[in-house]
Amino acid sequence: MPHFLIHGLIGSTTIFIPLLFLGDISYTKSFVLYGISFSFINAILEEFLWRGIMLSNLKRNVSTIFAILTTSIGFGLLHLSIGIPIIMSLLFSLGGIFYAVVVLKTNSIYPAILFHFIINLGMVANGWIF
Repeated sequence: MPHFLIHGLIGSTTIFIPLLFLGDISYTKSFVLYGISFSFINAILEEFLWRGIMLSNLKRNVSTIFAILTTSIGFGLLHLSIGIPIIMSLLFSLGGIFYAVVVLKTNSIYPAILFHFIINLGMVANGWIF
């Protein structure tokens, strides 16, 4: 289990790689606070909705695989509905699968919230969310 979580953490932090190639970066205090606040609140709300409520309830009535796929596709489609391109939304669906596996393997939603927070923070820092 620790190796699984370490690999997930390493994978999640790859979102910061583009920052290594940027020159002079001067973020304002408000932008950093926005990034942290948004990333934290969004990660908590999305994980509790998609993995906490929907995955756990679906898993009671259908197979685990079907529950994972359904919630992950829904997670991706949610992002499509807010204007994110289809390719990125499909990638978010893959992220939803990862988060669901994390929740099921650890029997806790908190590692998924942490990974989601890191991804969101990287997306804000790279300017993909603002």
